[in-house]
Amino acid sequence: SKATVSVLYCFLHHTTKMNSLRVATRTTLRAFAPLARVTGLDLMQVRTKVTAAKKGKAAKKAVKKVAAPKKAVKKVAAKKTVKKAVKKVAVKAKAAKKAVAKKAAVATKKAAVANKRVAVAKKVAAKKDKIAAKKAAVAAKKAKAAAIRQRAAERARAKKAAAAKKRAALKAKAAKAKEAAAKKKAVAAKRKEAAKVKALKVKKIAAKKRAAAAKKNAALKAKAAKARLAKKNAALKLKLKAAKAKLAKKMAAAKAKVQAAKAKVAAKKADVKVKKDKIKSSGPVTAQTLFMQQNKGKGMGLKQMHEKFNALGAAEKKALVDQAKKNLAKRNEIKQSMKKPASKYALFVKKNFPAAYQSALKQTKDRKEAFRLATKAVSAQYKQSQ
Repeated sequence: SKATVSVLYCFLHHTTKMNSLRVATRTTLRAFAPLARVTGLDLMQVRTKVTAAKKGKAAKKAVKKVAAPKKAVKKVAAKKTVKKAVKKVAVKAKAAKKAVAKKAAVATKKAAVANKRVAVAKKVAAKKDKIAAKKAAVAAKKAKAAAIRQRAAERARAKKAAAAKKRAALKAKAAKAKEAAAKKKAVAAKRKEAAKVKALKVKKIAAKKRAAAAKKNAALKAKAAKARLAKKNAALKLKLKAAKAKLAKKMAAAKAKVQAAKAKVAAKKADVKVKKDKIKSSGPVTAQTLFMQQNKGKGMGLKQMHEKFNALGAAEKKALVDQAKKNLAKRNEIKQSMKKPASKYALFVKKNFPAAYQSALKQTKDRKEAFRLATKAVSAQYKQSQ
């Protein structure tokens, strides 16, 4: 239709104008890019705003032209096409805005990098200058030290020369002094040799005299020593004889003591044996031992004798028991006859101790203390009675 053709024509006319504007703005931005980096002007933003305003006016004009047709359907179609065209224009404007912003950011970054490089170059140059100044100062110090060393070396050389002169003078003096000392030593040595010869002669004479006196003394000492040894030997012989005699006496006394002790032991053993024999002569004191004595030597062992004794009747056992009792009475009589008679003191204590112990218990409750007091009182009574 005519309306659509007119709208498309308007859109194409405006797009050709927009392209020409884009080309113009690019050329101006390229020309003024260094100024924009320095001043910070955002020319791309300004250009996008102007183009957006122009597009909005063109879109409004196109809408007014399209509103004239008669039919409603044609109006709706025209409105849709206009909206689409307006959207496309807005999208393109946004894209252009973004591209301009990116380019401006890249340009600012490049400028910052360049500024940094310039600052780094300045710092490097300043460091190089400092290093050169330090090197110059070190060289000056080295030169100064070399001069000081040279002066010190000259002074040391002068000192060495003076010391060498002094040493030479001292050596000459020392040589003269050595010669004089050598002469004095030679004279003194001659005098010493003469004195030594004289002293040797005197020493030889004195030595001969001492040797003769020593021989005499040695002979006298030897005689005295022999006499002392003879006396000592005689005294020792006498002592040995006396010691031997003493030992013989002691040995004889010891032998006599041993023999007496042996005799005493043998006598005791004999007395004990006699007592035992007397006690045994009373016969067995139990029924079983009496039975075993009676049946001894009949070819029976101990076990068989025990069995036979256990198998005996009451009458037989009674006869054995009566005989054993008689033997026990005999044995007690023999033992009583062997006992020593009691002393007077023992009989006195047996008679008077019980009464003294009872009286002591009244004084103290401790039995040991009472026993001690009673024995003391009894011994005092016995002494008074004697």
